[in-house]
Amino acid sequence: MKHQRRRLGMAWVGGVACGLIPGVSAGWVAPASGHRPQEQESPPAASEAAKPAEAPPPAEPAKPELRKPKYMNLRYDDDFSYLDGPPDSYQADFFNPIKNIHLGEDLRLSIGGEFRFRLEAETNKNFNRAYITQDTFQLYRYLLHFDLKYEDWARVFAQFIVAHEEDRNLPDRPIDENRNDLHQLFFDIKPFGGGSKLTVRIGRQEMAYGKERLISPLDWANVRRRFDAVKIFWKGEQWDADVFYAKPVFAHGARMDHYEEDYDLYGLYVTYKGIPRHGVDVYFFGVDDTRDRVTPRGPIRLNPNGKGGDVTRLTLGSRFWGKTGNWDYEAELSGQWGRWAGDTIQAWSWLVDTGYTLADCGWKPRIGAGFDWASGDEHPRDGKVGTFDQLFPLGHAYFGYLDLIGRQNVHAVNVNLTASPIPDKLKTGLWYHTFWLNAERDAMYDAGGAVVRRDPTGHSGSEIGHELDVTLAWQIDTHSSMLFGWSHFWDSTFIIRTRPSEDADLFYVQYAFKF
Repeated sequence: MKHQRRRLGMAWVGGVACGLIPGVSAGWVAPASGHRPQEQESPPAASEAAKPAEAPPPAEPAKPELRKPKYMNLRYDDDFSYLDGPPDSYQADFFNPIKNIHLGEDLRLSIGGEFRFRLEAETNKNFNRAYITQDTFQLYRYLLHFDLKYEDWARVFAQFIVAHEEDRNLPDRPIDENRNDLHQLFFDIKPFGGGSKLTVRIGRQEMAYGKERLISPLDWANVRRRFDAVKIFWKGEQWDADVFYAKPVFAHGARMDHYEEDYDLYGLYVTYKGIPRHGVDVYFFGVDDTRDRVTPRGPIRLNPNGKGGDVTRLTLGSRFWGKTGNWDYEAELSGQWGRWAGDTIQAWSWLVDTGYTLADCGWKPRIGAGFDWASGDEHPRDGKVGTFDQLFPLGHAYFGYLDLIGRQNVHAVNVNLTASPIPDKLKTGLWYHTFWLNAERDAMYDAGGAVVRRDPTGHSGSEIGHELDVTLAWQIDTHSSMLFGWSHFWDSTFIIRTRPSEDADLFYVQYAFKF
């Protein structure tokens, strides 16, 4: 069967909520319009009554659910080894011939990719500070990868990208353009042979840890985030552990990408999975940033005390999450220490998030709430830096889709409601956020960690504003999906007093096809 699948694959490649809607609940069936009394049956004859009752036919065993393609956030985690099973154990799919292709007895090749298009229409994302207040543009992303494995102990993964924007009138963003470039290329080897739980990975790669609040590939960006890194990781039944040393890779539009030589990121991430339906993470991240911060126009980035210079920052934290009944919950605590331009870094962040799912309702609505706190610098020019640094986060998922707020010098509260009108097909979401500054004399930071505005006197207050996000996600089929969304931001005291101040809007439509 392997040889047949190999021939087929090569030929293929060669050729080309309860109460939200009245009466909606799990298992609900509408009654008939009228009631007809059950007809009376005549009593059985005596001879029939004397016969022993026949045993009911044995119930047929339930058929196991057929496996089907599942596309992961990190595409190198895709697993198509189930195609080695009998044909009646998995669903037929048009792209099966290019998955898990056997190139001989020991080599397997999988080919995959993605096309994504998004239309964005934004208004006043700079609170009317820019000369253009409204812009509508399109983003295109094409990804193609090849995953070659030798038995179970060696691997090469290569991914190519074409990403570009059209009709954008506002200044270009580095996360939007990357034409004809190598997005990922890494090598895996298991030094103790196939079946070993220890793997060494070397090369350009995406990384994600925990809920991606500190290190994330940032899928919302047109150009996903990645690193040139060496990583050693262990995956066991109860413990997972990663140790890595990395340098961030930045997109350069039409030029070839390269890593940042003067920026070092290293870390350890350990997960304990031995508690049923729960998990505990412990992590340590270190940053050494010695980039040249002086240009002919002056320093390009200053610490909250107004100094520019080298940064050494250490982050130590832990995360706990789990589910009990219909409840889910998560808590995380992080501390940061180090030096920035000679000033001492002392910063903190913590969060709690919980939700309750009405599992007996047809739409399975989940009602949730969360609180996120990240410290700011309360006393500028005192020789200490109190602003928490969010590193490389997926802030987009936690601080509003407008990306106006970052996880630095902020208090953030949100309440949310999600539901699935059509299970596994359609999901709706509603989030309401409220934001305050933690330190009134420190800055407001955006999703990329850049300073948006600051009042060094602290007289503009701490209340930033409120954001409403509405989303509709439609999984059309195994490969295709669509996302619709609208977000609105109402500015409050801090934005109004620091001026200009205009409410911001974002509308977007996204289509993605994965194979």
